[in-house]
Amino acid sequence: MQLNEYCRLANRTNSELDTEVLNTLHMLMGMQTEIGELTDPFKKQLAYGKKIDWINVQEEIGDLMWYVGNLCYMLNFNLEDILEKNIEKLKTRYPEKFNSNQAINRNTVEERKILESK
Repeated sequence: MQLNEYCRLANRTNSELDTEVLNTLHMLMGMQTEIGELTDPFKKQLAYGKKIDWINVQEEIGDLMWYVGNLCYMLNFNLEDILEKNIEKLKTRYPEKFNSNQAINRNTVEERKILESK
């Protein structure tokens, strides 16, 4: 499935609130909720030695993406373009692989040019 098609289909099951601000807050709060639900199995493994339910982890990632997809759809953002630009930005920051020096000494001007490109 293409990412932008996913965004369109996810929006089919989204509730419409009264304003754009409320719709945006709904998506942001939902993302926060899902991050917590995604983190919980790892916390339980760390603190209690509980086995991770990998099916549940995948479900929570899907739920998180539902909110991301809906936010992109509502704001008329192209998720595929966003992700492509993200990779191009990271290639500029880390030409070979992650490097802590490059993480600290980023060329934010060049990164911004990539993000602003069409």
